[in-house]
Amino acid sequence: MGVVSSMSTAISGLEANGQALGVITDNIVNANTTGFKASRSEFQNILAETSGSGIQIGRGAGLAGVTNILSQGSVTHTDRPTDLAISGNGMFILKGDALGQTYTRDGSFRFDKDGWLVNLNGYRVQAYEATPTGAISGKLTDIRIPYNTIAAKQTESVQLHVNLDARAPIGGPIDLTKPEETSQFNTGIQVFDSVGNARPLTMYYNKTAENTWEFYAMTDGGNLSDGVPGEQSVVVQGTLSFDQNGRLENVSQNIVNTNFVGAVADQNLQFNFGDPLDQLGSGEKGTTQYGSKSAMFRNVQDGWAAGVLTDTSIDADGIVQGVYTNGQNRTLGQLGVARFEATERLSKMGDNQFRESVLSGQPLIGKPNTNGRGIVMTKSLEQSNVDLAHEFVQMIKAQRGFQASAKGVTTANEMLDEVVNLKSR
Repeated sequence: MGVVSSMSTAISGLEANGQALGVITDNIVNANTTGFKASRSEFQNILAETSGSGIQIGRGAGLAGVTNILSQGSVTHTDRPTDLAISGNGMFILKGDALGQTYTRDGSFRFDKDGWLVNLNGYRVQAYEATPTGAISGKLTDIRIPYNTIAAKQTESVQLHVNLDARAPIGGPIDLTKPEETSQFNTGIQVFDSVGNARPLTMYYNKTAENTWEFYAMTDGGNLSDGVPGEQSVVVQGTLSFDQNGRLENVSQNIVNTNFVGAVADQNLQFNFGDPLDQLGSGEKGTTQYGSKSAMFRNVQDGWAAGVLTDTSIDADGIVQGVYTNGQNRTLGQLGVARFEATERLSKMGDNQFRESVLSGQPLIGKPNTNGRGIVMTKSLEQSNVDLAHEFVQMIKAQRGFQASAKGVTTANEMLDEVVNLKSR
């Protein structure tokens, strides 16, 4: 009888709209969940009966599936350097014992007590491993911050860019017992020995002939194994020659004594004053002799003391760097980002995580900002993409659909009552 089947049809509407309400409610309660992606109910009609005359009568509606809406959520700024967000396509990769490899847009990461970068549930963030020299390898693995000391490096090269006043008169040679009084210009620098001790040097310059200057790098004798404390000792000496235009023409230098106390003897220490003409340089990109006051405007050396990790930073390409107390930065790895051909077909696993499914396809894992993958934003978190106004409208529609289906049930019931009461009339 059509009345009985109409009741079943109305009941299917109750079930479908009730399930839709469950999806909508899940969206609403996760409106403030970091990295949450809303879902949408997808309905299909049910065709269950075709009469002999070819008349088709529908038998209700059913929930055909729930589609993940993976649009970009708004990104908000935080003060934590391990809070990350992806602007664009892709997901962070996690690995844990319970769920295996999963994927997430929730970048609420932190370092645990052992130095592993993990999410709130302890799943380890996956990144490309860095070699000891800082090169990024192709191996995807857990990323860990090494809480160890990086070794000191002795200074081998000192880059000095100085202007020596061309107006200075020709003076006598520097008295090495009184260099402060007999030099025409001096400035202090610092180098490191093989164990990372900072060794102060003073550079003394004196004009000995037209367009020719001598220089001495000196230190207190107490810094040298065969020096006399309190007396200045020569470390490196040399001459600088210029042409008539003030350009650096030639540099000659000689290591005199670099046997620093408690360090490797005969440290190789070279001074780079620029690009002299005799080495096919311009003579202008470094030390010069112009008619202005003598001054040093660049002092860079390649050594450092031992250092321990103090901070980490992550750039837009997902490269994780450690910042050490000696001012050095070390590349520790590069975050991996996965994208899928059918991202909306990923399976939700809870805890803001997804897992690949047969319908989503396999992950295409690579580095951020490559091949359609988004960039990494540090000190940022992606918010839920739930639109509360839209969800409330959908809730009203589901409620009205449920009410209308319920009315179909009550109407069919009243009609059946009429059928039952026919006998008593």
